[in-house]
Amino acid sequence: MSRLAKVVELVLRVALGLIFVVFAVFKLIDPQAFVQDVANFQISPFSDAPWDMCLAYSLPGLEIIAGLCLIFRFLYRGALVVIGGMVLTFIIAIGYVWSIGLNINCGCAGEYDLLGGYASHITALGVMLAAVVYLAIDELFSGKPVEE
Repeated sequence: MSRLAKVVELVLRVALGLIFVVFAVFKLIDPQAFVQDVANFQISPFSDAPWDMCLAYSLPGLEIIAGLCLIFRFLYRGALVVIGGMVLTFIIAIGYVWSIGLNINCGCAGEYDLLGGYASHITALGVMLAAVVYLAIDELFSGKPVEE
């Protein structure tokens, strides 16, 4: 692997991991507000179901664990799969609420709305997905053995 490729891998890995860790911390500042943000997506077909609360309380922990694993290359391939899955899920969820005309705070950064509207959210998530794909391809073709 060239020196430039190593630098790109390091920058993408750390940046993506930090985004997930920092945004998770923002969500933990006011977990009840994040529960409401999740409920606003109206994805659960059941009214007053505990699914929104379960998701809102478990997602920040998953984001922190996956982000730290990505940063420190611990269980790296699993972290890439989890983060890639979360990014795809976020794209689908935001695309869904955008398509049905809901005007909600996505809750990405807790009470802080850092990205503006839906188009900028989808763009940012697309960039993150591209970073995950790059890191996954780099990992798969690096010739490194699978972690045990």
